[in-house]
Amino acid sequence: MKRCFTYENGDYPIHLDQRGKDRFVVTYGKQVDKGDYEYAARKLGEAIMHALACDGKLDNREKGER
Repeated sequence: MKRCFTYENGDYPIHLDQRGKDRFVVTYGKQVDKGDYEYAARKLGEAIMHALACDGKLDNREKGER
């Protein structure tokens, strides 16, 4: 397995590993998702966005909220 990407964010780092042609694993804390390129890309994006939101780095206000 080849580690392709790591996002260190405290207690729950995010890892993207490749296990073969079009076979990926996304690990975020205890959550492990395995799938093809498209599935892994979606899961990796979700994990990164969640981590950024938890770190307060995203503006998550409702539309019209100041």
